[in-house]
Amino acid sequence: MERSEDLKGLLNEKRANLETHILTTFDGKEMWYQEKRLQFKGIANITTDEWGVSIRFECENQKTRSLSGRWDVIIAYADHIGAQYCGWSLDFECPYPEWELDENKE
Repeated sequence: MERSEDLKGLLNEKRANLETHILTTFDGKEMWYQEKRLQFKGIANITTDEWGVSIRFECENQKTRSLSGRWDVIIAYADHIGAQYCGWSLDFECPYPEWELDENKE
């Protein structure tokens, strides 16, 4: 039982440090989704709870993605949010512009 209480305390502490920043900085904003060599622009709709962060990432040209991460694996900076070990990240700037197709070449 003590381990469970310790985990709850850790998650509550991480939530207290990150939740307001994540919601005010990233929720409803246009961002770049990146996972492995896949990247595209869309809107991040974020919800939070005692477990962690859930994101519904919507894009016109791609299927909607459901992303999530528990509070202890979430990384949030001024222009970047991601989850350690999960493989996804969201950025305000295109992470790898050299991967973008030049539509004028075709």
